[in-house]
Amino acid sequence: MFEYVASGLSFLRCNFKDTHTGYLLGELNKMWGHIRGKYDHEFSFLYNAYIEKHFGEVFYGAYRGKGINQVYADSGGLQIVTQGLTITPALKQKVYESQAMYSDCAMSFDEIPVSIIGTKAVRSDINSKYFDRNKFEWCARESGRNVKNQIDTFIAMKSDAKPMFIVQGGDLDTYIKWCELALEEIPKEYHERIGGVAMGSGGIGNGMFEDCKRAFYYTQTPLFEMNNHLHLLGIGAVSRMVPTLAMIESGLYTNKHISYDSTTHTSGVQMGRYYGPDFSWITPGKHFINENGPQYSIINADIKKNVPFYDVTDEVFHEVMNISVRKYQAKTNDPNPPILAFNAYFTSSVINFLRHLDTMRKDFSQIHTLMSDDEYNAMMAFSRVKNRVDFEKWENEMGRYLPSQAVRDGIPATLPEDF
Repeated sequence: MFEYVASGLSFLRCNFKDTHTGYLLGELNKMWGHIRGKYDHEFSFLYNAYIEKHFGEVFYGAYRGKGINQVYADSGGLQIVTQGLTITPALKQKVYESQAMYSDCAMSFDEIPVSIIGTKAVRSDINSKYFDRNKFEWCARESGRNVKNQIDTFIAMKSDAKPMFIVQGGDLDTYIKWCELALEEIPKEYHERIGGVAMGSGGIGNGMFEDCKRAFYYTQTPLFEMNNHLHLLGIGAVSRMVPTLAMIESGLYTNKHISYDSTTHTSGVQMGRYYGPDFSWITPGKHFINENGPQYSIINADIKKNVPFYDVTDEVFHEVMNISVRKYQAKTNDPNPPILAFNAYFTSSVINFLRHLDTMRKDFSQIHTLMSDDEYNAMMAFSRVKNRVDFEKWENEMGRYLPSQAVRDGIPATLPEDF
């Protein structure tokens, strides 16, 4: 039912040639493969088809079907814009070609119907954005044309890759309308080639209330019946999965395949965060023992439970977790120990995360450990929503009890002085 899609793979040193061949390749595939099948999950990798093109060939040729199930390819649209570049048809075409050669599921270029308030606004500040209905139809149709061109490339290159159709909107009706407009731009014979659906948050926001809205909105779109694969974008915490679990509890997501991408645990290797057996983060620091005790011993003992074939002493584990691969290689002529340690740390952290998610999937009341009484009651009520009437009643009566980070609908009549 679920698929954990790891991104940010440079944190696991997948950019090192050492990981692509020989002994280390076999060990890493064995380690990652240990995640597959755990707690009703598959395990896959995602690369950015714009800035990580070199990863595609490695993931597809060396890891796919072994350590990982399949390869996802992001479009890289956000990174292109962040670099101040223009997304041209030629640039899109290069991304499509990379996706065609090296991916199974390929994120589409979506045009986000959001505008920025003023000239001093910060793009990452939700208060500086608004859902722009004036550009909505163009964004929806252009996104549909992007998917059409993407599929054209996949067909021309005889690729089995399938695009991930990203839906945007500001409310239920606009999410539905987005699908209708975008699908009008995609030939009907192409519709079966759409690999999955992702419900974007650009025009609505990303608080728990907005996550619940998008989780239900998906069930009302034309794509809900057309496709059984839902992909969740950027899941950094178990709490972000609660609205999805609620829809499973309600029965609305029966027989849906749910994938979600995350950089949380890959980056944890570099940032010093480990998702522990008690479902909380451990921050070991650099020292063997810190103010919270022998953290490296605690982590290493947990790794041995989750990944029993990785077996080193606590002292060795501490050493290799706190040295660069190349420095260790210069010292010992062997790059493998730190790379294996980083990946064992990651693998075990992910397994704990999946186990935590599984406890709530099997007993939805366990979500109470993540939220206040009011939030818990609101989410329990959400898990009983069966249709639009139920949802609108829930939205009006219970939605206010959930944290909200909403994007405003339309430009405000008056602007703050800072703008």
